[in-house]
Formats: sequence, structure tokens, C-alpha cells
Amino acid sequence: MNADQHRWLRRIVKALLALLLLVVLAAAYLYLFERPHHSTPKSAPQSVQPSGDAVLDSIRRGIEYLKVRQEEDGEFSKGLVDPKPGFTALVVDSIARSPDKPRETDQPYLAKAARAIISHQQKNGAISTPAFSLDTYTTAVSILALTALENPAYAPVVQRAKDYLISVQYKDDEASPNFGAPGYKTEGRTSGDVASQWIEGLRAAGVKEGDPAFTNVQKFLSRLQNNSETNDSPAPGTAVGDDGGSFYRPGESKAGFEVTRDGKRIPKSYGLMSYANLKSFLYINVNKDDPRVVSAYKWVRGNFTLEENRNIGADGLYYYLLTMAKALAAYGEAEIVTTDGAKHPWAKELSDKLISLQYPDGSWKNTQSDRWMEDDNVMVTAFAIRTLSICEEELRRGK
Repeated sequence: MNADQHRWLRRIVKALLALLLLVVLAAAYLYLFERPHHSTPKSAPQSVQPSGDAVLDSIRRGIEYLKVRQEEDGEFSKGLVDPKPGFTALVVDSIARSPDKPRETDQPYLAKAARAIISHQQKNGAISTPAFSLDTYTTAVSILALTALENPAYAPVVQRAKDYLISVQYKDDEASPNFGAPGYKTEGRTSGDVASQWIEGLRAAGVKEGDPAFTNVQKFLSRLQNNSETNDSPAPGTAVGDDGGSFYRPGESKAGFEVTRDGKRIPKSYGLMSYANLKSFLYINVNKDDPRVVSAYKWVRGNFTLEENRNIGADGLYYYLLTMAKALAAYGEAEIVTTDGAKHPWAKELSDKLISLQYPDGSWKNTQSDRWMEDDNVMVTAFAIRTLSICEEELRRGK
């Protein structure tokens, strides 16, 4: 073999080694960052004594499932860099806001979980696993969990977390499509999803109607809605529709685009973001007769379904159902009259649906889609418990 052949062989070997390293790194990334991890439970969930209330019994069974999934360190996931404060906070929030209102005084596992959440607070106030780049989201849900426990000792932690959330809002250039939006981190991309969580976290932390944070975010929320009356700033290369629904961020929809006859690209409205935007407007006290809320509820009446995350199918189904419950509870109508004239007592229909999907061990799981980690029983069970608790409160109020 001559010198040139040796050189080419070395290059080929180096290229193959580089490719192999890339594959290993990709596999490691998927394992560490894209999949939550859980230890095998040391015991089975405790059985629940029937109460005669199917919704309450379903919630209690779900909680028993979650309790045995807690890790030794108090977390509800064990991966090296799982988005732990977020996962653990979702579980704590769902349990603490359930009808029985469990608290740390008689449930030590909740105190252990709260300590785990707080252990992730960073110098800037975020409660996060920084490598995951979901600081705003995990901080917001951590605030929800800590405030749900009603422990005044957590007030300083919540205050620092609130200050962090305020700091990530884009507030310099009103002409920017991101004006008023929170970033996923101090600087970064935005979306209606993270804005929805950000608003909910700030609200739980005590931010009130009329605060500049809420006034400014309205501009961003309006730019996510297919409502030509109020959305006057479509992203470059796109147009605005008029169905009243919403999409992910200016110029992007997880449902793709509708192309009109004259070639205009309209981001398609879809279930999760349409309910998230309705919830966001209502949580910052935009009036129900505001054209943005009127338009959003028009979309609900024309697209109400529990069978899919409207326009994107099974993806994110349980998160969609939770967001729906929060939005409809905030709207305040016990019954939805859809555009075909049918009447839907949404809390009854939604709770019946979730109960029918619960596994014998008390858990839930999205069997049709693993997108956004919904193949994880722990996270999805937390979503389902929180949804059922909202339904239970609505049903109790209607009696």
C-alpha cells in the first residue's frame, strides 16, 4: 500500500470514527434529555376504599400510583439531567390541588418533594435543570407546586422565582413579534405554550391584573390568534385567518399551514394552543366580551372534542385535556353549546372520558403518541389527576 492509499485509509477511518462518535452522542442525548427515567417501585400502590364518587376515587387511585413512584431523593424522575423540578412539580401540584388537599404536615413525601424542587433554584431565581433549556417552564410549574402546598416558608423561594419570570419577558421593542412574550430562558425562543405557563406561574405568585407584565403579554397573545380584527402583525410570509383559534408562535403552527387560493399561508389553529390562549386571556382578566375572547370561544364551540388534540391528533392529548379544563373552568360556563346545537356538560363528559382511560394500577398513559413525553405514566397521571380535580370542583359547584 503506497503513501496516498495510507492517507485515504486514515481519512476513511477518521470519518467512520467521527460518525460513530456522533451516533453515540445522539443516543446519549436521547437517553439523557428526551426520555424521563424512573426506578422500579418497591411496593404496589395502596388500594382505595370506594367512596361512591367515581371522580374522587379515580383521583385517589392516581395519587396512590404516583406516591410509590417517588425516588429516594424526593424527585419523581431519576435521570441524570431529567427536567426534574418540572416533573416533580407537576406531580406535587396535581396532588396538592386534589379534592382531599393533602399537605406536608400529614404527608411527609410532599415535604420531601418540595425540598427536591427547591434544591434546583439557581442564582438567578430560576428553578430548573439548566442543561434542559426549559427554565421558564419549570420555574412556572414549580411556583404552582410550592404555592399549592400553602406553606409560608416557601414565600422567599417563590418571590425569587417570580422575579426570574418577570426578567425573561421581551419588553423593549413593541414592533418585535416577541414583544411581551417570555423566553424559554433569559434570552431565547418564545411560544404560546410557555406564555401560558408563565402567566399561570406569575398569577400563583401574586401578580395582579394591570401589572405591566400582563399588560405587555397581551400583544404577544394577540399575535398567536387567527383573528384579523385584533391580530394586525402576522409573521413575514404568513397571513391571519378568522376561525378564532390559535397557533404555537408567530409564523409557526404544530398543525402546519393552510394555503389559500391566492397563495397565502395561514398557520392552522389547533386544540392545545387555542385553549391555552383562551386560558391566558382569561387568567390576566381580559373581559369575556373582548373580541379576542369572543373569537376564541367561537373556536371552542366549533371544535369541541375529547377524542383528539384538534388538528394534530393524539399528540399531547392529555396536556390538551388539562389545558381545556383550565380554560373552560376560567370561562365559567358549565355547558358548551356547540355550533351544531348539541349541549355538552364538559366537566361530566371530560371526567367520564378520563376515568374510562385509567389503567387498573391507577395510572394513565398516551398509548397513541409518545410525542412530548406523553408515553410517561408519571407525567400523564399528574396531568389526569389535575384535570379530574378541576372537573370535580366544577361538578360539585353545579350540584
